Amino acid sequence: MLDVLIRNAAVVDGTGAPRFSADVGIAADRVVVMAQGIDQEAARIIDAAGLVLVPGFIDPHTHSDLPLLIEPHAQSKVRQGVTTEVVGNCGMSAAPLYGDARDEMAAEAGLLGLDVTWTSVADYIGMLREQGISINVVPLVGHNTVRGCVLGYDDVQPDAEQQAAMEALVADAMEQGARGLSSGLYYPPGFYARTEEVTGLCKVANQYGGIYASHIRGESDTLLDAIEEALVIGAGAGIPVEIAHLKVEGYRNWGSTDRVVELLESAAGRGVTLGCDQYPYRASSTWLAAILPYWAQAGGNEAVAARVKDPAGRETLRQDYAENRTDWENRGGNRDWSDILVSSCPGRPAVQGMTIEEIAAADGLDPLEAYFNLVAESDGQAAAVWFDQDESIVARLMQHPLVAVGSDGSSLATEGVLSERRVHPRNFGTFPRVLGKYVREDKVLSLEAAVMKMTSLTAERYGLTDRGVIREGSVADLVLFDPESVRDRATFAEPIQYPAGIPYVLVSGTVVIDHGTHTGLTPGKVL
Repeated sequence: MLDVLIRNAAVVDGTGAPRFSADVGIAADRVVVMAQGIDQEAARIIDAAGLVLVPGFIDPHTHSDLPLLIEPHAQSKVRQGVTTEVVGNCGMSAAPLYGDARDEMAAEAGLLGLDVTWTSVADYIGMLREQGISINVVPLVGHNTVRGCVLGYDDVQPDAEQQAAMEALVADAMEQGARGLSSGLYYPPGFYARTEEVTGLCKVANQYGGIYASHIRGESDTLLDAIEEALVIGAGAGIPVEIAHLKVEGYRNWGSTDRVVELLESAAGRGVTLGCDQYPYRASSTWLAAILPYWAQAGGNEAVAARVKDPAGRETLRQDYAENRTDWENRGGNRDWSDILVSSCPGRPAVQGMTIEEIAAADGLDPLEAYFNLVAESDGQAAAVWFDQDESIVARLMQHPLVAVGSDGSSLATEGVLSERRVHPRNFGTFPRVLGKYVREDKVLSLEAAVMKMTSLTAERYGLTDRGVIREGSVADLVLFDPESVRDRATFAEPIQYPAGIPYVLVSGTVVIDHGTHTGLTPGKVL
């Protein structure tokens, strides 16, 4: 007897092959039969007439490390059809936590009402398993976190003993379940690291069959150099490379897109296995402090805030801005202060949803002074959405065969502490946005190509051999959606909204979204 029988589905199996009609039978956590007209008894029958059946979406770039400890039901992701998330990205992972890295994590967790009670990757994985999760999790270990454990957050270089200590932490993390190393070379303390340091850590990850996922050193005026560095690290360590949230940031750099594509396509000839992921929006999101000069970001968030609060420090920053304004704008990719929308500001939540320009006008200040105040008032924790990209380039990169779909978002919810920030809409809408806007409306991708970019392409990169496709024997991570109505509802003005047109989601054969409602079940696994 089958546990679940899905009848009359239009199957898009994740391989890129044309859709076909079939029934799909599930027993335990596996697809056990796929054929037309299956005549077997089943505990649950789902009539999929008019719906498309696809593998569960695999999100290769997320920041759900802490949110999953608060919202194990992963509402904003599983309602998009996401059944697996890769966490620990941009060099920032939930573990290991020692020294300054633990202090930084405690400050971030405190904003969510969490106490940091874990130290190792094994501890963190154990917490997820003990509480239960509605989706699967693939953990990475973050270079910035590892560096923070050993060197802190200052502009320093490791000696041989410190490099060995970082490599030992990476080895421990890989042995405890991490699937690779991530870097955030755009962020402190990662941007203080030299290429050789990261290559050494990647060599360790490669010994365990891992992948290197990088928020590269720059995505605007230094984009080409940053991609080149990622390829050098991949070749030097012999490790597959994933370039995170690929984009051409900043209007001054949009003309370099052809050269970006040429550089990406050079990877294979250099012996580097390369992949990229991308979110389908023309705006990015990160901390407000990220546009400060590197020297001003040293020491961690509290030190950054103290520097901005100090009148002399603020004056020095103002002089730096006057002398190096192009550098500041390139770090953010924005034309002016109206391109920066505050999404989170602990200490002053009333400004969430306003641009820096609007906040400055309301406060009677020049925009730079208003910006400094926000960094100071939030103790360096304020975040923003940056309108820094061109829509035609987003669509062009999306079509490239190296590019998968990834959200760069977190598992959030429409209620509770995880609904309190005016976040980027990608947290709630990435995958249905591709299906609704870029497949159905704009016809940038075929449905089959889009589904492959959401499933098997990422599964192959992360070694998820029994996920990302629908075939007999595969794990029954499955999504049913209406191709005529699936769409994102989250907007920049109202981002806390679940999508439409996804009535069923199964994780390991268990129905988690049923007629559009979360069942409360937690069949997810740490993979």
